[in-house]
Amino acid sequence: MTEHPRLFIKSHAANGLKTVADFRRSVSAGWMKSAWQRMHAEADQAVNRGPVLPEGVNLSGQRKILPMMNLGAPLCNEVGQQLVRLALVHLINGQTKYKVAALAQMEALFDPMRWPEWTDLVHDRFGRATLRTGMLAQDVAVAYDWLYQSLSVAERASIVEGLNRRGIQPYLETLAQDPWWTHDLNNWMTVIVGGFGIVGMVLGDEHPASERMVALALEKMELYLQTYGQEGEFNESVGYGSANRLAVNFYQAHRYWSNGTKNRLSEAPFPQMCEWGVRVSLPPGRDAGLGDAKPERALRTGYMGSVAAATGDGVLQDYFQQYHADTVDPYQVVSCRPGLAAVSPEGRWPRFKAYAEHGKIVVSRSDWDPRRAACIVYGKAGREKHHAHSDVGQVCIDGYGERLIVDLGSPSAYPADYFDEGRHAYYNASVIGHNVLTFDLAEQAFPVRQRGEEVDMELYCGRFLSYRDAGDLGAAWRMDLTRAYPGTERVRRTVWHGLPGYVAVLDEAEAGRRCDIALRWHLAEASEWSADGRFAVRRKEGAVSGWVMALDPEAPVKIRLGTHSYATPYDRSSTGEPLEQRREPYIEAVMQAERCRWLTLFHVQPAREKRVTWEGGPGRWLCGEASFELTAAGGSMVIGGCQLTPD
Repeated sequence: MTEHPRLFIKSHAANGLKTVADFRRSVSAGWMKSAWQRMHAEADQAVNRGPVLPEGVNLSGQRKILPMMNLGAPLCNEVGQQLVRLALVHLINGQTKYKVAALAQMEALFDPMRWPEWTDLVHDRFGRATLRTGMLAQDVAVAYDWLYQSLSVAERASIVEGLNRRGIQPYLETLAQDPWWTHDLNNWMTVIVGGFGIVGMVLGDEHPASERMVALALEKMELYLQTYGQEGEFNESVGYGSANRLAVNFYQAHRYWSNGTKNRLSEAPFPQMCEWGVRVSLPPGRDAGLGDAKPERALRTGYMGSVAAATGDGVLQDYFQQYHADTVDPYQVVSCRPGLAAVSPEGRWPRFKAYAEHGKIVVSRSDWDPRRAACIVYGKAGREKHHAHSDVGQVCIDGYGERLIVDLGSPSAYPADYFDEGRHAYYNASVIGHNVLTFDLAEQAFPVRQRGEEVDMELYCGRFLSYRDAGDLGAAWRMDLTRAYPGTERVRRTVWHGLPGYVAVLDEAEAGRRCDIALRWHLAEASEWSADGRFAVRRKEGAVSGWVMALDPEAPVKIRLGTHSYATPYDRSSTGEPLEQRREPYIEAVMQAERCRWLTLFHVQPAREKRVTWEGGPGRWLCGEASFELTAAGGSMVIGGCQLTPD
């Protein structure tokens, strides 16, 4: 193959692939014109400020000083995006200044005095090639592809030499050591093996290892795709679901490399993966934040534009335009299909969905409003294989575009022992940092596994006993969580979501011993609360009132409001910096007993309205015009009018 550009965009028409001329036309009008103008402005800023260097980089208005010249993901993402963006702008408008700026950035990357490492020093024990190596190599290669036609022979040779020295040779050297990331089916495989597969597609006959890099990537990426559940469930935490973009980018590149003869993105698991991604997204542009995540971080799901283009799916196009039409990510801008009609999921997709694999995530929505849905109740019955927390049974609530009952996500930075023996010393990963039952504060079951080792995660997960989608009335689900709590005899959680914003959570447990049985609810902000178990959170747009109570208590119940903090020596990141002390609040109900039946009632409403709370009991509670009943009949549970089948 001698044609350039050859990946993500073509110089000549072939099998419906987008050409440079097609792209030029698409950015002349509509929302693509606005996206292109923003991208152009970003490229102009890059020209003016010069190469990004590892001494520091301006991100979100703050200058990040990197200890030990370490390469964090934000820095590598920033330099890669800048480099590929400059190359694309030059490809489209032909102005020399953008090529000059891109070459200056490459020159800096290839210079060990200016970029001492192409690896993350925190992970250098895994070999000379790590996540950062794969990220940088891919972006350099794609920029080279897009700049190719305007480069001199000497410039081409210099780029290939630098890419070989700093990326390809460390990769080949590490491959010879049979690294764990060629076996573990997670984002390390897609970043490194997939990234160098793209490098091989770009270089072709210009490098003797190209064929090997492409072949290995195709083998491993197909193996990786088998990890997705039947309905597109991801095998890592929701927060790491943005890693879906890595597989999408690889197969988008492969589609162009094959000259359009292969359209893998139109086949399973990609459409299903994207529906999963839509369902675990929350308005006005966040993900559900379960597990190892940054719950307030903006969505990184622009890859859905590529899958929408490959499948002609209008719902995915609607999602892309709602949340990513203003993107300046060159991969997303060049891969989307602006002429595809957007279609709302309202009336097409059910508002309730329970997934059976990996995290066993469940989501119930009052509506599909992309900015201000009245109420979304979400949680999980399982535990993912990678980036999991002790969150089996977690339940969270959003209202009017804001988090109310929350998952705390991850620390501000990773501690050195966060994925090893010290993990549960940090409340984010611990059972105490989640909206679940605890028994003497003991941790949930967690596998001890070596990297590359296979573990049956079902042994550490809960399971759905039953669930019901009652349409406009709401939904309910019941989970058996016993396997997640070693030593207990029976742990079950039942959740009812009555539309729009009425929620009940029933926790029933047989501990098998007398112990402190506690239930925590983590709150988006400090709460009003009282000793009888009532509490309330009012944010700018949404508010929630709650009432936690013990049904038939065996012992006195204590209610308290607490906050989390990191304690020495578990208060430092892997580079020695102090972790951000967020003092995240929770309300806790606890009693010493052998068994429990906790009932928590919530009401979500607009913050500007007068508070309406639950009253009544036992057996029947009222909230405004809504009523909630908890009964058992014929072995079934009827909760809020939804009958759940016998266990």
